Amino acid sequence: MGICYPLSQDDQRSYPEGFNGRVFIWDIDKTYLSTHFSSLKGMARIPIEFAIDKQAIPGMPEVLRGLRRGPGPEYAAAPLYFISASPPQIRKVVERKMLLDGVEYDGITFKDWVKTILKLRPGRLREQIGFKMCALLATRQNRPQSKEYLFGDDVESDAEAFHLYARLLSGRLSAGEAEAEMKSTGIKPDDRECIHNLLDRLGDVKGTVEKIFIHLEHQTPVDQFSHLAPLVVPVKGSVQIALACYQLNLLDLQAVRQALTARASSPAGADIQKLIQDALERGLISKKKYAELEIVEPAGG
Repeated sequence: MGICYPLSQDDQRSYPEGFNGRVFIWDIDKTYLSTHFSSLKGMARIPIEFAIDKQAIPGMPEVLRGLRRGPGPEYAAAPLYFISASPPQIRKVVERKMLLDGVEYDGITFKDWVKTILKLRPGRLREQIGFKMCALLATRQNRPQSKEYLFGDDVESDAEAFHLYARLLSGRLSAGEAEAEMKSTGIKPDDRECIHNLLDRLGDVKGTVEKIFIHLEHQTPVDQFSHLAPLVVPVKGSVQIALACYQLNLLDLQAVRQALTARASSPAGADIQKLIQDALERGLISKKKYAELEIVEPAGG
């Protein structure tokens, strides 16, 4: 059976049978790159932008390179994938931008806009939860037992989609409960069937979602994600992502310092001390781990 959702998939990595290592999956838009597609005009501009037009969120390339490198002394080449609701026509532009940023990766999954329109389902261009779940399940087929870390934002219902996906993998939802919850989120019947089929193809032994990071691009209040804790962690920019990943031993000191330096030197860098203080207060990183970074303690810390 092929993938029923109109996806454009690319996976350049093979895995040994039973692989259960870490895998990092990032949304591209608003999580790695600062894109503008909230309007139809913005969506229409996406396919014709050049790589030089794509602006990375300050500090995010440093985090991505650090995750790929790993926390140990040897280069880990940790599996890194991207998922984007943008059309596959921008693949070359995104690949060029990643090359400019020094970001290595193993594959990208795009939403196929052309097939979506040809199937007379233009509503799928804006629908995100069904797309994200199908994309995640399709990408997981080659490594069903892996431990995933997901990175999204508060623009496209990533928290809800990723959290539901994690619970489906864990088996905490019965088939009936899963069907009811997917229906309540607005996922169409054929997309729900696709999700069930992709889940069945993974077999009985499934991996896990270890943590979900949601970049607060729209400054959504943190407490609005409390019902999804502790799996879902809302973070404000690359600073807090870097600190939280260091706490989980996903990044080394060098990567965190580079991310913080990149953010501090950006136009938005004036608030870096507030971001650090907030990270400490919310427990994204402990004071002991933060002290290892040898950075001046923020006021009141």
